[in-house]
Amino acid sequence: MILGKMVMKLSRDPSSRLLKHVIRCYSRLSDNPRAQQALRQCLPDQLKDETFKTILDEDKSSRHWLRLLMSNLGYPILTEAPQVSSVLK
Repeated sequence: MILGKMVMKLSRDPSSRLLKHVIRCYSRLSDNPRAQQALRQCLPDQLKDETFKTILDEDKSSRHWLRLLMSNLGYPILTEAPQVSSVLK
């Protein structure tokens, strides 16, 4: 519940550092099978959609932890940021 409130606050007032810690907390919780069941019910939509895309595109570590979380919960993994070389071609 507290983490969910923090995600709501982050969607209004983004902080890459705090987002990284929140995502890591969710990810570590998702290592537990019982917590996985609960997270499938209550994971904030902002972590499942592209609300934090700008932050995640700039922070590989946060993107890694979010991908791990999504994988653990069986959700589709958000696409990675485009590589600079592919954008220039």
